[in-house]
Amino acid sequence: MDEQTLAGSNEPTLQKSSNVNVALINGLYIGAVLIVFSLILYLLGTPRDNWLQYISYIIMLVGVVMAIKQWRDKYNNGFITYGQAFSNGFLTLLFAGILTSIYIFIFFQVIAPDEVTKMAQLAEEQMYERNPNISEADAEMGMKFAKMFMKPWLMAVMGLFFTALAGLVMSAIVAAFMKKENNQFV
Repeated sequence: MDEQTLAGSNEPTLQKSSNVNVALINGLYIGAVLIVFSLILYLLGTPRDNWLQYISYIIMLVGVVMAIKQWRDKYNNGFITYGQAFSNGFLTLLFAGILTSIYIFIFFQVIAPDEVTKMAQLAEEQMYERNPNISEADAEMGMKFAKMFMKPWLMAVMGLFFTALAGLVMSAIVAAFMKKENNQFV
């Protein structure tokens, strides 16, 4: 019996794969693209506060659309509920976030630990630009607080949190447009 038929019927079968497996694979692809994009920006010497950083959100959005479309069309017979689309998109970006968080930790801990110092210097410059009359004591307290969040492990955790948050928002919006209910039996 070939793969296209089940128990002698002429009905095509869905390729068996779970939502989690498909989301994992797509999430790893998206995470890899985000990592390569980040490395390109780093190697080009692009400042961290550059508008090009926002392209990563476009990468995530396109990735979610492609992942949901793949799940709907390839694994779900062309139909998908809002909940299925949402969960697939969210899981996809969650897995991408896990991969990129591991990268963030390795990058700031091993590859370029001097970037943390550069980020602290940039934060201090921006603090004085925003408030030129800040007292030395307030500036010290502000930098002490900022440096608390500039630890590689904490940046990785925050990266995962914000990627998951972006996944919630993007998946909720994209799922609303990509859902395609099977009303054949209603």
